[in-house]
Order: sequence, then structure tokens, then C-alpha cells
Amino acid sequence: MRRAFGLALTLALALAGPARAQELEQVLARFASAWARGDAGGLAALVSRAGITIDVGGGEVGPLGERQAAAVLRRLFDERETTGVQPRFAQVIGGAPARAFGEIVWRARSRGTTESEGATIFLALVREKSGWRINQIRLLR
Repeated sequence: MRRAFGLALTLALALAGPARAQELEQVLARFASAWARGDAGGLAALVSRAGITIDVGGGEVGPLGERQAAAVLRRLFDERETTGVQPRFAQVIGGAPARAFGEIVWRARSRGTTESEGATIFLALVREKSGWRINQIRLLR
């Protein structure tokens, strides 16, 4: 399953151009790694310069700067314990500036419990001078 995802992700990103595809793949890997660790500061470092909109179940907030985004995500991680994170899909959709989106599967449980539940993390990204940056996080449970 992981090999199939990796092949599909690589193919989709290759069609977007080698440099952009590699950078997008790296940003998604950094995001997934930081999310798995509950690293709100690491996630906030990936935020678009114009800000980010976040919806983790309590309604959409934003645009937020890095510090405000980190605070929203920190509250989410305080309530939940991650049991797994797996990137599922990424696609460059073009435009000017270039835009992309990705999906990541998140398995987590409420602190103090043993049963995990799944959710999908939807990411919208925009290409800035410094590379791909995230401008939306939406958690779909």
C-alpha cells in the first residue's frame, strides 16, 4: 500500500515539473513529520507569509500568522494523542502563483483512552519565493 502511494505521489508530482514536485514532496514530508510529533511550532514555520486559515472542528479561523497558528494547533495536540500519520495524495493545480493541495491521514485518540479514530487533513499550499507554503489546514473527521 505504501509503495503504491509512493509511486502515485511521485508520478503526480513529476508531472508538475521536477523542481516544484520535489519541493512539494519535501514540504508534505516535513508537515507529516511535525504533525506526528505534535510540533505546533514546526508546523507554523510552514505557514504562508499571507497567513493561514485553520479549521480543526470548531469553525474556520484566519488568516492567522505563525504564532496564532501554533497556538490553535497546540490546543488540538493537547487534546489528542497521535497514533499514526500517513501522507495520501498531493497535486499541483497550477495558477499564478502556483497552488497545490495534499491529503494526510491522521490516526489519533483522546488522551487517556485506547481507541484511535481516523481523520483526513486537507492542506492547501501556495508557491512563494521561498518555496511551497501552507495557507489552509482543514481537519475532516
